[in-house]
Amino acid sequence: MMQRVSLGILAAVALLASAAQAQESKQDQKQEPKQEFLKHGDVIHGLVRVVNAKHPNGTPILAYQIVSDAPKAFAQKDGFCKAAPPKTFHLVETDNKVKAGRLKRSVGKKIDLVVDEFMCSQTAWHIGDAVATKWRFTGPEPR
Repeated sequence: MMQRVSLGILAAVALLASAAQAQESKQDQKQEPKQEFLKHGDVIHGLVRVVNAKHPNGTPILAYQIVSDAPKAFAQKDGFCKAAPPKTFHLVETDNKVKAGRLKRSVGKKIDLVVDEFMCSQTAWHIGDAVATKWRFTGPEPR
């Protein structure tokens, strides 16, 4: 009879110990934030601004940038990236006059953009931490 009580107590202690360990494991998972990465086709949110700069050869550069509210490291490693995730994206304009006009009207406003192709800045022509070579607005222009 004593052995049955001892085994019952041991089983209860083991059950409590495993439950406590499981709870501790859940708390550890909550404390470690997931590392989010920026992938092609993701949305970035931030303030649009115009930057006037000069190339080292003297050519003036007018660049539009979006300053990301939540910078993320790139999912694909880029040898030109700094240690910190890129915060400013140079938005390469296209010959699309409608898109360019909407971008100009967005200066000073926070917007969402889908970045389809991007890379870290590689030349003096790139103004910002990264360059979005293909991007699009998330929806119609707000009125």
